Amino acid sequence: LAFTPKATVQAALPLAALEMTRNGGYGREHEEAATIVFSLAVLSILITAPLGAALIRATAPMLLTKDTVEKKEED
Repeated sequence: LAFTPKATVQAALPLAALEMTRNGGYGREHEEAATIVFSLAVLSILITAPLGAALIRATAPMLLTKDTVEKKEED
């Protein structure tokens, strides 16, 4: 649940693939494919980050309740 809105991998990997195709001489077809993957990654970040944040906000009060522990009194 907590990992849903995080976008570190979704942002880093497509950018690396795009740079690799541009600098590696893989050709126009691979560069276009990497651009599509990058665009889809950005779109997935824009969709999942707000949904994940809302889900965390909605479930936090229920999942993060603090248990009370009674102390035993020693004589």
